[in-house]
Amino acid sequence: MGREADEQIGMTMGIYENEALEQYVSDLGEAMAATSERPDLPWSFRIVDDDTVNAFALPGGFIYFTRGILAHFNSDAELAAVIGHEIGHVTARHGTNRLSRMQITRAGIGLAMVLEPELQRFAPLAGIGMQLLFLSFSRDDEHESDRLGVRYMTNLGYDPHAMIDVMETLRRVSEAARPTRLPEWLATHPHPENRSEEILRYIEEETDETDHAEWRSPERDGYLRRIDGIVYGPDPRQGYTRNGTFHHPELRFTIVFPQQWRVVNQRQAVIAVSPERDASVQLTISDETSIEAAARQLYDLEQVEGPGIRRTRINGLSAGVGDFTVRSEQGLISGTAAFIEYGERIYQLLGYSAAEAWQHYQQQVDSSVQSFSRLTDSRAVEVEPLRIDIVRVDRAMTLRQLYDDYYGAAGPVPLPEIALVNQMDPEDQITAGTSIKMVRGSLP
Repeated sequence: MGREADEQIGMTMGIYENEALEQYVSDLGEAMAATSERPDLPWSFRIVDDDTVNAFALPGGFIYFTRGILAHFNSDAELAAVIGHEIGHVTARHGTNRLSRMQITRAGIGLAMVLEPELQRFAPLAGIGMQLLFLSFSRDDEHESDRLGVRYMTNLGYDPHAMIDVMETLRRVSEAARPTRLPEWLATHPHPENRSEEILRYIEEETDETDHAEWRSPERDGYLRRIDGIVYGPDPRQGYTRNGTFHHPELRFTIVFPQQWRVVNQRQAVIAVSPERDASVQLTISDETSIEAAARQLYDLEQVEGPGIRRTRINGLSAGVGDFTVRSEQGLISGTAAFIEYGERIYQLLGYSAAEAWQHYQQQVDSSVQSFSRLTDSRAVEVEPLRIDIVRVDRAMTLRQLYDDYYGAAGPVPLPEIALVNQMDPEDQITAGTSIKMVRGSLP
């Protein structure tokens, strides 16, 4: 089960390409897993290319960390705390117990439904998407994994109090959270009241004075050097919106979604949702190799009715466009489908709303569908992501003063965000010689 889900994770989220950093995480994970109750599992520790602050585990020893959570750690001990916690989910078989009743969400409209529950009426259309897997654990599971994480950290000589620092960071991240593409840590890892107090109790129960004397000092500078240059925030190479137009530099396409609609960009789907949350346009890549086959995949769904597609061209690209209706438990859905051949791929565009609202939305949706075109602007294609930049402070100053000195004016991210990623407050004093995380680059 874990191997099957691992394939989905790789396809839908993508693996972050940084061999040295992944080897570092894997080495620490393997060392910690070797001290666990299940050392012989085929453990795997991978970094997924996602900016959310999250980590998760699948049965069989498949453990993942987003590059977003790695950017928020400030020492190897904090990384070890989360590794230990996730190993605990595996050794306690939490995922195995829950995978049979797992939460499956599908790319495309399925992800829109996660973000906008009002779109549940469009569930039949989820059948044409890819699958994503997220396991959520109970509070009892979380308590058990915290306790096991304390044990595994101690086995390697780490001070388990770092787990409390991680909980504080996650609390602050949760409070500052903006809409993201995937559930974050506190969505898949419920945060019980008094969790830090419980961790302190576990430390007392799982360790003794001998352990305390042998705890290694957290390696801050060494860890920061390893994440120096890591991509920070959403990677515009995977798609971004500028002046109301969505650009995808890697796939070289552009599309204009309706004005004021919320755009949710993920690796295998781009979704625009109306302000009233009663209509959507979704863009995915079909797994079929022809326009006709991709169209059949939609029109062959039991709930879908329609005359099929008519062949046409959209901005010089070969395409097929057709209307459809869907009979759902919540009522009739009306929409337009377009299948566009471009770059040896079939792009699949679906725009839809409740039938009674379709007349209001149809022109906006059709205009968006007809806007799909090649991306030829070299400036849009060559955009680069923001990256973590580790700087060593040469004199005592506050974080606010460093921010002003580093950027000279407004930076690509605000001061509170720099404070959050460093687990500091803006007015905190920094001693000379301290390494601090800044963010370099410019937003598209």
